[in-house]
Amino acid sequence: MLYSFLSWKVVRLSLLISIILSFLFLFVQLVQLDQVLFKTPFIESFTFLGLWFLYFVSYFLPSSFFVSSSWLIFELKESKKLSVLASFGIDPKVLFFKLFLMSSPSLFSVLLVGYFIRQEDVSYMRKLFVYKYYTEVIKTVPEKSFYTFGAITIRIEKREGDFLKGVFLKIDDFSVSAGQAQFKGDELILKDGSLVVKKDDKYYLTKFKTYELTVSKLFVPEKKKRESYLLQVMNVVFAVLFAFLLFQIILRWIDKHTKLYYTLGLILLIHHITLILLKTKLF
Repeated sequence: MLYSFLSWKVVRLSLLISIILSFLFLFVQLVQLDQVLFKTPFIESFTFLGLWFLYFVSYFLPSSFFVSSSWLIFELKESKKLSVLASFGIDPKVLFFKLFLMSSPSLFSVLLVGYFIRQEDVSYMRKLFVYKYYTEVIKTVPEKSFYTFGAITIRIEKREGDFLKGVFLKIDDFSVSAGQAQFKGDELILKDGSLVVKKDDKYYLTKFKTYELTVSKLFVPEKKKRESYLLQVMNVVFAVLFAFLLFQIILRWIDKHTKLYYTLGLILLIHHITLILLKTKLF
């Protein structure tokens, strides 16, 4: 009963910390994608945000675990409850491993989520999501006015049904003008125009009768190789090792909240820097 109660406190606090951190990241996404999110169908927006949120909650859960377990051990030590438990024959190390074993399902859920969802998948879906939105924007650009979104500037002289007439499109150092354009699936078919490309401080002009522009490539690069699953495994392994390290440090050295805050901050920094360095090696 005691172990179940304490392990539930660890899991609950771990989830709370992970959710708070994920909401902070989500807030940044809402600032960057406000128009995209609120002007696309609810189901698509909800699916994207759900996938994004699930990934980051699972990503932060291991590090949240060693924060919450360390906080619990410190509370037990500060309130003298560790000494009381020791008087009943419960060794602190036994307590720690019992907490770990009973909390382990939440850590294994991280491995399960990490097996199906990687950061590259979330990033790719974000760009695909933006692409779908911008494709609809291009189709509804006001006539006879310049419209800029992201790195793209577009002007349409006239719209007749699915046909766009007098089209000008500029993307970074690439610009194209055409007498007529039409969307066909993922392709923007441009006719009777010219394109200008800047390369090595020189401009190159090419005229064309028909030019097919794949719109998705403007927003969604080719999907890269997914990051190694080993990164998810090491995320959990490091969290468990750091939790045990912090447990030892708390028993021997930490006697004030300030020391606990500084130590947790340092270990969190080491944990995530290690994951970043590991990702560069595995990817």
